[in-house]
Amino acid sequence: MRINAFIAVGALAVLACGCADPIDFPATSVQGPAGAHRSYDTDGDGGADFFLFAGAAGRVERLGYDSSGDGAPDSFVNLDDNPVDGRHLVIVLDGVTFDLVRDLYEAGDLRIFHPPSRVITPYPSMTDLSMAQMLGEMPPLAYEAQYFDHESNRVVGGQSAYLAETNELHLQVIQYKAHTLWRAMGFVWPSSVFNKELGTAIGRYDEVDSQEFIAYFGSTAGMGTRLGAEGHRETLRRIERWANQVLWQSRGLAEVTLMSDHGHTYTPGQPLPAAAHLKDRGWRLRSTLADDRDVVWIRFGLLTFASFAARDPAALADDLADCEGVDITSYAEGEKVVVLDGNDGRAVIGRRDGRYRYELIRGDPLQLGDILKQLTPDADGYYDADDLLAATADHVYPAPLQRMWQGHFTVVQNPPDVVCSLEDGYFSGSSGLAGAVSIESTHGSLNRRNSTAFIMSTIGPLPPLMRSGDISDHMGVLIGGPWPMGK
Repeated sequence: MRINAFIAVGALAVLACGCADPIDFPATSVQGPAGAHRSYDTDGDGGADFFLFAGAAGRVERLGYDSSGDGAPDSFVNLDDNPVDGRHLVIVLDGVTFDLVRDLYEAGDLRIFHPPSRVITPYPSMTDLSMAQMLGEMPPLAYEAQYFDHESNRVVGGQSAYLAETNELHLQVIQYKAHTLWRAMGFVWPSSVFNKELGTAIGRYDEVDSQEFIAYFGSTAGMGTRLGAEGHRETLRRIERWANQVLWQSRGLAEVTLMSDHGHTYTPGQPLPAAAHLKDRGWRLRSTLADDRDVVWIRFGLLTFASFAARDPAALADDLADCEGVDITSYAEGEKVVVLDGNDGRAVIGRRDGRYRYELIRGDPLQLGDILKQLTPDADGYYDADDLLAATADHVYPAPLQRMWQGHFTVVQNPPDVVCSLEDGYFSGSSGLAGAVSIESTHGSLNRRNSTAFIMSTIGPLPPLMRSGDISDHMGVLIGGPWPMGK
């Protein structure tokens, strides 16, 4: 489908979906009794009748209900006393970064949840990769719906594969996800599409009787891309209303877990000028590889990483490393990953028995020198993956050794030959889509804001730091059984 035709069809669909507020719960709190964290008028009579009471740590621990109409609670529900075998709503938001959620929580929002945990995503920080690891599914075909297939020597997938969801192997355990066509339209009409998706998800949740209901919101990608950080704040405000509604209607018997798949830059972007740069270095952009100077650049989604195919990855990576907008470049060499930066820095990542080594050739591309001095390697210089995660959670590149190595070898079935993590302010992707929308934020790179998602639950606290691949086990401990439940 051509971009213009897509926009025309999408416009009609968005107009047809309407803009009515799908949430029954009030948008703002009202004056309530002293000691209430927030109070709400749920029946519209002008007085408070539902109350959230926070404990010493600031988290909401009790719900109050007023049935007499005097504006004060006459019955209470202690959330921590409820059994964990009630209904469980899991909400997955596309692209909301940890820092934004933490700041909202510290300001007093989202307090029905335990504090948010920081989640370090796979590299590149992409939905299909993250969802597969979060839900314990097999690796997807590629980073995105279009990729270069070396066996057939051609670019495969694209818009038809995207719409057919062929790269989304995690869908079998999700109870609600809007068709990918709606997610695509969300990049053009983000607020209207998110409103439509939210209403559909609420209706579906109310209709089905499954103990666990996992809802994935792809439209929040458009909310961030078009509207930046404020788009995601609005997303979270509306999702919080739904979560409050679920607790209000169930009298605290339902539980809610809220998470995201990856982060976002929250920085406006411009196209990566790699075409001219490669041409100046003697490379020819092609759709197949017939010569050692041919290169295939996958330009599909609007992302802060770029992927390439070439017969000589080492030479291509060397030439891409100093391209404007490129931050870190990498390629696989045997069972190792070579890492380059734009200042002629070069390092090699090795892996053995789940441990990782960082061999510096020139400079320090990943800026790990001072951090590694504080850790203890084994006799051969390999570091424990968990130690590296803890030491680099706030680093410019979280857990880079494990994530970069896996990005080239294990996270997808068809990894590219060369991957560039871009500086914030640049993106790689479809020129047609880039011309149709303004880019206020996107995702994909190795840096912290792109790579840090979140998870929080009303059930109980989760470890403050984890990887996407750790979520399934930690959620299983929290609910006392396998997670996801329907798997």
